[in-house]
Amino acid sequence: MTGHLIPKTLYPNLPLLRSYIIGALALDRRYVSAAIAVLPVVEYMAFQNHWWVWLVLVIGLLWTGIFAFCLLTLERTAHVERLVQERTAELSNLNAELNLLNEMNDLLQACLTVEEAHKVIAQVVPPLFPYASGGVFAIASDRTLVASIAAWGTAFNSQKVFALDECFALRRGQMYLAENTRCGLCQHLLSSLPVEYICVPMMAQGEALGLLYLSYLEKGKLTSAKQRLAVKVAANLALALANLKLREILQSQSVRDPLTDLFNRRYLEATLEREVRRGEREQTPVGIIMLDVDRFKQVNDTFGHPTGDTLLRELGKFLKEQIRAGDIACRYGGEEFMLILPAAPLEAVQQRAEQIREAVKWLQLKHQHQLLDPITLSLGVAAFPYHGSTTQELIQAADAALYRAKNEGRDRVVTATL
Repeated sequence: MTGHLIPKTLYPNLPLLRSYIIGALALDRRYVSAAIAVLPVVEYMAFQNHWWVWLVLVIGLLWTGIFAFCLLTLERTAHVERLVQERTAELSNLNAELNLLNEMNDLLQACLTVEEAHKVIAQVVPPLFPYASGGVFAIASDRTLVASIAAWGTAFNSQKVFALDECFALRRGQMYLAENTRCGLCQHLLSSLPVEYICVPMMAQGEALGLLYLSYLEKGKLTSAKQRLAVKVAANLALALANLKLREILQSQSVRDPLTDLFNRRYLEATLEREVRRGEREQTPVGIIMLDVDRFKQVNDTFGHPTGDTLLRELGKFLKEQIRAGDIACRYGGEEFMLILPAAPLEAVQQRAEQIREAVKWLQLKHQHQLLDPITLSLGVAAFPYHGSTTQELIQAADAALYRAKNEGRDRVVTATL
């Protein structure tokens, strides 16, 4: 019995019993020490060969196993509950993001111009990335500069205006992720303040229309989910802006003269009608100037129609430079043009007509590197309510005054009679 409480020869099944006890109690490793601790007691009781020892032992082992199983089940249940809570939070965030995306799309679809869309973008994009700093940029029409239309957050460190090739994402036409700003390739960043940033080009039909930029002060915030959201937002913004630009182009083509880029006759008549109605409500005058290029047929016959088209095109540019911001220049037809001057008194309209008549003589036109003779204009002036109370009456009065200017020798301004 040296070294043992009970000799193994007295109870040959003790080793097997020992293995049963350890196997039952060691369902979890934390209970191995407890199993070893009770072995001497079990050996002694088994040596006494009492039948009730076996009963107690079996019941104890069963309860121990059940207890260990319950503990493991509780732990696994708690783990599952944590996973469920995490997945529920993720689904809640995804649902909130989806609602914000739908709201953004609805607001952008209601916009009539690109400028309106820029205002909407500045309001709806930042809430989609609440813990980020960032900005949305638009590419200029000449495709050389990129300008900010929205910026938010304390870690925003990009230039507000920069060259298109300074952004690596715009160069490649693909998303660019920099997890260490010291190694970032974008040159439009002002410092290495954020720890990580992402640039996502806003692509539509293979063309970049802008840029979505996000930055974080903590590493690991730009998760795969955030990257996917950024790509989705950039795609939606690009699609909305592309549709608005297409709408503006189509609208412009429907109301503008393709040769001179001035408004066409249909737009003129609709605008003059609107301004006359406004003048009636607000008791303000509306002036119009109808002008015609003197001896235009002679230019066409001598130098050809391409030179005549060049003359009309240059005259259109000239008229745009001569009018105020609120004035409207239109091509009425052929070589005839009309200017609408809202809220302009008759005397001011007459003075403007004289200024245009004198200034056009300085317009230089060339044909095959040969400088043409200065052109002259005949102009007829009319104003609401002095010369008519309707659009048709005003146009007829200005046209009659223009006809008189032609008959009286051209290169002059004539005001309609009362």
